[in-house]
Amino acid sequence: MVRIPRGSSARTLLHALLLLAAASTLGCASTRDQRGAYLDVIRADQRPPLVGTRAAADSLYGPSEECERGDGIAESHRAGLQALVQRFAPTLVLPQGDDIHIHGRKAQLLPIHPLLFADTLRLDRVRAAPYQLKDFQDLPFRGLSLDSLSDLVELGLRSQSDPELLEVWYFNFPGAKPREWWKAYARFRTGPDSAAWGQPTVFAHPFLDERNRVVVQYWYFYPMNDYIADHAGDWEHINVVLNAGRSGIEEVHYFFHARSVNLPQGKHRPEVTDGTHPVVHVGGRAYMVLDYPIRLFGGDRNSGSHGNFPYPGEWEAVAGLGHTESVSGSHHDSTRIIPYGRFRVVLTPEPSRIDYRRKPEVLREWAWLLLPVRWGFPSAPSMGSHVLAADVGNRAPFGPAFNAGWNRAGPGLTYPGYRVRRIPAVRSYVEDLLQPWYYLYAFRHPRYVHDTRGALSRTDLERLGFVPRSGWAERGIGSTILGVSVGYPRNGFADLYGSSTGISLWRNFWAKARFGGVEFLGGYQRFPRTEGVGGSLFVYPITANFVLRAPEALFRPYAVAGAGPSGWESRVRVPNSNAQLVSSGWGLGWTTGVGVEYYLRPRVAFDLAVRYMDTPGPGGAGMGGDRLHFLTLWAGHYVRF
Repeated sequence: MVRIPRGSSARTLLHALLLLAAASTLGCASTRDQRGAYLDVIRADQRPPLVGTRAAADSLYGPSEECERGDGIAESHRAGLQALVQRFAPTLVLPQGDDIHIHGRKAQLLPIHPLLFADTLRLDRVRAAPYQLKDFQDLPFRGLSLDSLSDLVELGLRSQSDPELLEVWYFNFPGAKPREWWKAYARFRTGPDSAAWGQPTVFAHPFLDERNRVVVQYWYFYPMNDYIADHAGDWEHINVVLNAGRSGIEEVHYFFHARSVNLPQGKHRPEVTDGTHPVVHVGGRAYMVLDYPIRLFGGDRNSGSHGNFPYPGEWEAVAGLGHTESVSGSHHDSTRIIPYGRFRVVLTPEPSRIDYRRKPEVLREWAWLLLPVRWGFPSAPSMGSHVLAADVGNRAPFGPAFNAGWNRAGPGLTYPGYRVRRIPAVRSYVEDLLQPWYYLYAFRHPRYVHDTRGALSRTDLERLGFVPRSGWAERGIGSTILGVSVGYPRNGFADLYGSSTGISLWRNFWAKARFGGVEFLGGYQRFPRTEGVGGSLFVYPITANFVLRAPEALFRPYAVAGAGPSGWESRVRVPNSNAQLVSSGWGLGWTTGVGVEYYLRPRVAFDLAVRYMDTPGPGGAGMGGDRLHFLTLWAGHYVRF
């Protein structure tokens, strides 16, 4: 057993840790860079506080002095609380693809007991100035003596730090990326502790909310997260709010990423089996543009965010970088359904009530809950973190008692509410066709979106950032880069030139920038010459327009009118030659038009418009003067900020 000597200061204790050469490896210069790589995107002094409890906790757990185990649960209340949390334990439907094949059978990634993961506690010491890794220490966490565990907890719960050094504590999982994590997981599922690794476990923590209702939090620990933002160690939870008689479910709060859904909500109700057991659909696959490249080149699966959702389907704007998450139903796959009766349900105490000074043996079971330790390498490398050199969800989480959701209902701190609205199937399919970036994943249903309307005014929604700014504060960019523009010559222009159909950058490109009621439009259209041996005419107007818009709604009609400089370039082929006659010019043009924006998302609209253009052009040649008249049909997208 390794014992950490007691001391009066963090420096004394950590100095003692460095002397434990038999139980650890001292960092050397050649390994510091790799181990301290996370310091580029994480600050060592950022540590959340241990979340406290309400004064009424005694009415739930009983007087602390009546507890014999030291965990703060009175023996007279223990059996009743255990029966209560068993009665409302959820059933989980795990995601597709979050598994590994071992000897011809599929082993699903399961929520487990965290002590299986907490083999070695890693302590990194970081200089405050200059900010860099100094040295590090590895401790055999499961082999520490009770005195050492007690000293470690005392040190971890202090808010005071050394003026010269900071500490980062974390448990680690073998490997540095998902491919290596899966290999390690396969070893654990077939090793000497395979039974424990195959036992689904949930930690049930009851508390009283501000209305004195009993809320049971069910916390799940997954050893890794193979998603866009990869990280080892993953804590997720839901809340089950009981009715006044504690005999049934009043509400269920689902938490996923940085969102929460409270049900009942309108016509949406929680899915419950056998009367008291919510069904939770675990996310999910990351459907977005980089999905297949990440799978192909990065070796990631992008399946298994482990967020807890009320229904299977496509959940928009819930995951990292605002992309859609696909949550799969069971599809009668029994290997992905973990019924409530299969779980080991662990009654989880209130950390502030754990009396480890009087009963130090309680730390064998609950030291991990009290320690401000990250569950996994602090910031694992992932595709998202390479694109943005910052936290994109790939930081290892702290334990549940340091989570902003502990002892709190949803929505709340770091978990804003997601107001569920289900999009009808036909509308969903139409919108998929209008969003080319969805073509690889078109026609998936049901689809859920965040309904930001609610009971708040438009001003409040804009202030909170749920919808884009409107009126004179509106900012937006529109383009045909993922759309089509068709030009129709009018009057004498049509005698020599035919209509022009442009897709993306082929034969056309139009873009607009809108600032309040003023819009700037620019681009070009290439018209083919139908007379003689051929040629083409390019027009490229640039106009400043006034915009008249309808009120904010799903469909928003608008009208524009304005003027500005307009250029043209004529290319006419010379008969019996490869040569062309080229001429060009500039002048003043004007435009007017009408259109409608169909909002696929709060900030993204499909933009359909018809514009009439009057621009300068080459004179004579039967065109009826030196003015060009043509219509353009615009079909593109408009993004607001």
